Parts: sequence; C-alpha cells; structure tokens
Amino acid sequence: MSFIGILLALILERVLSHSMLWQRPTLILGYVRALMTVLPLERLWRSWLAPVVIVALPLLLMAQLHGMIVSPVIDLLWSAGILLLCLGPRDLSEDVHALLAAQASGDRQAQATLARALQAGPHADPTHRTLIGALFIQSHERLFGVLLWFFAFGPMGAVLYRFASRMPRILHESEPDSQALRVAETLLDLLAWIPARVTAVLYGLAGSFDDGVKAWRALAQRHDHPWRTRTWAVLAEVPAASLGMELADSGAVVPSTLDDTLHEVLRMQLRALLILLAGFAIFATGLLMQ
Repeated sequence: MSFIGILLALILERVLSHSMLWQRPTLILGYVRALMTVLPLERLWRSWLAPVVIVALPLLLMAQLHGMIVSPVIDLLWSAGILLLCLGPRDLSEDVHALLAAQASGDRQAQATLARALQAGPHADPTHRTLIGALFIQSHERLFGVLLWFFAFGPMGAVLYRFASRMPRILHESEPDSQALRVAETLLDLLAWIPARVTAVLYGLAGSFDDGVKAWRALAQRHDHPWRTRTWAVLAEVPAASLGMELADSGAVVPSTLDDTLHEVLRMQLRALLILLAGFAIFATGLLMQ
C-alpha cells in the first residue's frame, strides 16, 4: 500500500506543481505561527521543548485520526494525501527553470534571490559551497528524504521528516541563536543521517558512480566536517561529482555550461527517483510474495 500511495502522491504533486497556490510553503509556517500566538510563552519557544511541542501535536493528531480509519481504500487515500502535503511544496525543477529564465533575461537581482533561496538549508555556511551542491541538498529535503521516511514508517514518518526539515529555518527567523534552534538542527541531522547517504548512492547510480565513490572516499579522509555537517557535505559533494554520465571508453562526460549542468541535475533527479521507485517496488513485491 505504501508503494501505491507513493505513486499516487507523486502523480498528484506533478499535476499540482504549476499551481501558484500550491507552490507557497505556508502550511507548516502558518501552523508554527498560530501555535506561538496561542501559546505566547517566549521562554518555551527559546527552549529545547519548542521543537518537541511543534512536532508532537500533529503526530498525536495524526495517530488519533488514523486509528479511526477502517477501510483500506480510505487508508490509501489518507496516506497519499499526507505524503502529497509533505512533498515540496515547490518542485525543484520549477526553481531551476525560474533561475534559468532569470539568467537568460539578465535579471541579476532575481538570479541572486533565487540562488539564495536554493542555498538556504541546514548548516548553510559550511556545506553549501556551490549552487549545484545546494540543489542536491534541496532535492533530498523536498523529495527523497520524505519518500524514504514515508516508505519506512508511513505517513507519520513523512510528517516527522517534513517538520524536522522546515523547523530550523522557521525557528531561525523567529528565535535565532536559541536552544530551540540548536535542538531543531540536531534533530534534522539525526533524521537525515541515513536517508541522505541513501540519496547520495541513488545519485551515484544515476550518474558517474565511480566519480561519486572517489568523492565520498576523499570526503571521508578529511576532518573539516563534524558529524552534524558531514551529512550535508556528502549530499552536496558526492552527487555533484557524479554529474557526468559514464561512456565506455572515454570516462565521464561532465556538462560544460551552467545551463547544461542545471538541466543535468534535473535529469539525474528523475533517474535517481526511478531507481528508488524500482527499489520500493522490488521490496513491496517481496513482501507480498511472502
């Protein structure tokens, strides 16, 4: 059922991706702001309890509602709907095409704004060395991380990871340099540790696997990243090294221009997604045959 729910959510997400209303990431932000308004306790929102409260309430509500579902069809639609809300909300290709359009029109201000938005993410300063590396991190946060958590733990897994990936940015805006922000960042680092490495492997399989492995080995020999930031360095550097497709006798062919590179990132994301879906299908089929 999880695999069918994933396919249904991905189809719906593709259909809705061109809707301006759907592209606005306001659901979690609106929820957090409403919660802070209902509970105007400054000490709470600066303490380690803040991320726990933010995540616990929707998870408890979901558990209560899910316990009331008795029909498998309704359960499937419920799961697909929750996953749909956790994806994106903006598809990476939309942002990449907007960046290419701004570059083509010579709108440097729009280019800078879009680049900053794409590079905003976990531990941005030490890990987002390039725009390309940031795109792979965004791809994981918007798509692969959510799918992996959903497949492993169902709708509650997807909600947990989606909230964890959004909380650091929201708390940074409302409560910068607080214990709440540090706990939220640590929670995301923990939840992303395994899925991020799975995503890096998927991108390696979707591109030049040998170059990806070399980059991973080189990263493992460096000591400039503590465990908190190493995850994001793996996501930024390993897929970037895998960008070129391997040819039989000529090695890897790497895109020569920024436009070609950005388009290749999107093609790699699609190939990596197809590989992941194939893995999900094999696993689900194995479970059904047992």
